[in-house]
Amino acid sequence: MKKNAFTLVETLVAVVIMLFILVFGYRLFFSQTKAVTRSIESIQVNEGFRKVLAFMGDDIKEATNIISPIPVFAEEVKNLTTKSGTVLVVQSSELDPRIRFDSPLGGQTSLKRTVTYTLDESSQAAADGNPVYKLIRFEMIEEKNGTKSTQRQALADNIREFVIYRTVRKPYTPADVSSLKDRIVMPMPLNQSGTGNNLVNLKMVIERERDSNETGDVYKVKMETGFYKRGKEIFINP
Repeated sequence: MKKNAFTLVETLVAVVIMLFILVFGYRLFFSQTKAVTRSIESIQVNEGFRKVLAFMGDDIKEATNIISPIPVFAEEVKNLTTKSGTVLVVQSSELDPRIRFDSPLGGQTSLKRTVTYTLDESSQAAADGNPVYKLIRFEMIEEKNGTKSTQRQALADNIREFVIYRTVRKPYTPADVSSLKDRIVMPMPLNQSGTGNNLVNLKMVIERERDSNETGDVYKVKMETGFYKRGKEIFINP
């Protein structure tokens, strides 16, 4: 009786074909895994930006007083660098006209909210050895009856650069009224004259996760924006 069987050459060909299939599947699997990982990292970066825009934007817009950062001249902005510590402090107050300027919080204030943003250096450095930071938001609410409540929230991490500033608005330069254009003052661009105390500018760079052997700026995502304070200043009646 004749028996059918594979020859040695046929077996070797089958093994080679199987190896090619396994290698192709292996590469396809890990390429898809890497793509999914990069997508998740991009979502995390966007989520960090979204939280900063939402929380910091609302805090500044509704503030009645911006304590920090202190305004600087426009030409000094290029010298500002990323530093750990307190980067933003704003206060907002709620007034009650029924209070006869005897509130322990000052004037007719019934509630005072102080929001502090700090930039903390992470324990692990980036792949190039430079420090990375995380942004923390602290909120303290004081009521006229002495009640205090606090809240802490981490907004973003893997921050490589974080510069927040206000610029002093310089007065217009006097011009010759007898000139051809007959102008009383000489207007100046905002990058020279400053934008004023109520506009808070922010430059921020978040880095996506990378392997130890990966380099380059492709992993850095940059955001530049500004927030305008709409609330009125509140001063204690002397």
